[in-house]
Amino acid sequence: MANLYVQAVPPTDLNRNTEWFMYPGVWTTYILILFFAWLVVLSVTGCSPGMAWTTVNLCHALITYHFFHWKKGTPFADDQGIYNRLTWWEQIDSGKQLTRNRKFLTVVPVVLYLISSHTTDYQNPMLFLNTLAVFVLVIAKFPHMHKVRIFGINAEE
Repeated sequence: MANLYVQAVPPTDLNRNTEWFMYPGVWTTYILILFFAWLVVLSVTGCSPGMAWTTVNLCHALITYHFFHWKKGTPFADDQGIYNRLTWWEQIDSGKQLTRNRKFLTVVPVVLYLISSHTTDYQNPMLFLNTLAVFVLVIAKFPHMHKVRIFGINAEE
């Protein structure tokens, strides 16, 4: 008898904390949020476009470092604590390295760095701050840094 049932493929990520990043349009929304943040900074502060990009880059670095690489666990109780020792970055794509999502999230800070550095004409102190931000974010995303706690900072007691 022919296949009467649909062959269902189980979702690749059952973690509710990270599954939202698999939805279509998330990457586009992420880029649009950064662009509109730049417009808001530019229009509210009245600064130069380069300073606005630097502000967006530094805010992006602080926010993503905190939520992707510092906070551990999930906000959901139904996972029974299996993710309590993992950051969001370690949970995404079930811990698989070099996936499309991880590559995208690694390229975004680099592109922000290039835009903000170029639009500020590579002047200090903006260049130093932008370089520091991209250095910290990209190093934290390297595959060999998976589950590594430098000097025991943010490690389990």
